[in-house]
Amino acid sequence: MADPQILQDFTPVLKNVYLPIRKKIFPINTVLLAQARKLGPEHVTYAGNDLFFDVKVERRGGFVSSAAGFLPASRIAREKQGRLSVARTYAKVQVDGLALKATSSEKGSYISAAKKIVEDVMDQWEIEQERILHGDSLGVRAMIVSSADTTHFVSNRPYGIGNAGIGNLHLVDGDDVAILNGTTFALRGKTVLLSHTVSGDNITWTIAPAVSGMSTDDVVVSCVPDSVNAADTSFGAEPHGLKSIMDVENAFATFEGLNDPRWVANKIVSTTVDETIVMRLLNTIRARAGVDWRKSPKNMLLLTSTGIWQAYGETLLGLRRFSAPTMELKGGFTGVQVANATLVDDPWSPRGRLYAVYGPDTCFVDLMDFGEISFQDAAKWQRVCNRDAWEAVFASYWKYGVVNRISQGVISGITDTVNYSPVFA
Repeated sequence: MADPQILQDFTPVLKNVYLPIRKKIFPINTVLLAQARKLGPEHVTYAGNDLFFDVKVERRGGFVSSAAGFLPASRIAREKQGRLSVARTYAKVQVDGLALKATSSEKGSYISAAKKIVEDVMDQWEIEQERILHGDSLGVRAMIVSSADTTHFVSNRPYGIGNAGIGNLHLVDGDDVAILNGTTFALRGKTVLLSHTVSGDNITWTIAPAVSGMSTDDVVVSCVPDSVNAADTSFGAEPHGLKSIMDVENAFATFEGLNDPRWVANKIVSTTVDETIVMRLLNTIRARAGVDWRKSPKNMLLLTSTGIWQAYGETLLGLRRFSAPTMELKGGFTGVQVANATLVDDPWSPRGRLYAVYGPDTCFVDLMDFGEISFQDAAKWQRVCNRDAWEAVFASYWKYGVVNRISQGVISGITDTVNYSPVFA
């Protein structure tokens, strides 16, 4: 019997039906963001002007004893006023009108194109907020090591911190970036990251258009395209983060409008980390700030990179204590108890540091959580001018800070020999 003949190839007219299951292969471990939102003393809503708060920078004097009943002179504790404003962060997405129509049909694909794109933005937004919370408001995504010509440069130092991680920790092919003079922060030019190659922590970027005058220690920040605004960049436009608060580099002596010896975070330098060194930091915080972290262990968050977290665990192997009691933190993260504080690791944390963040003294100022921009009943998705496509702008208005800087601390200079990084290549 002859083989049956195939009448027609129906492949071109068959539909692809996608199940609503998306596997994410990049980490979204935003423990610092969870703590910032939920451990602070209150959720402050921005109302148009800056948020002001008073800080006592000296103890109150004037207490006496008198057998004859004489009263002392009137005295008050010296105070200063701190302030927090709000910062604006944005993202924009566009969807082709044909894709919207096809994926919204009950007979078409199972996943809506708009829903898929919004999920992508939301996933990355958590990482962007975590990046900001580790930074210093300047928005430094990397710094330039060298530049052989006007269309290539080599970068490392995410957050602007030496040996903090791989140079593309917060840079992606296709990003619009601005190159700033590392000394004056003058704009050298705007460009687009086309491709990259990896060599350890150093990333070699190919860019277009060309940027002249790039030099060692120049700063790389994100920016809007040159066609939107030739001068605007993200430099200095982000909320403050742990780099500002801890100020290892001594670049933020005036922070939140305050400059006083009693408004400085506690800093320790050590190449190694163990329980004794961590205790030294915690005891310094307790003595200087009057914060008794032993009464409420959930209030003190010890945050570090995965490599240092592992190095700390190795110091406990001789005592067989790495199975120490774990505790659940707000946000669903778990950690190991260290002198009743909680040590957790964050893959986005800069290498070489261990932060002590006292949650009740952190402040999260919020005007608008992340979402599409619209006003009253206006549509959130608008048609793109002169094109069959739709776009939405996502934004968040927020700020992060502390109402007591001396209750925070950092151990810096730690050798991180095991380089765990959320960036694959």
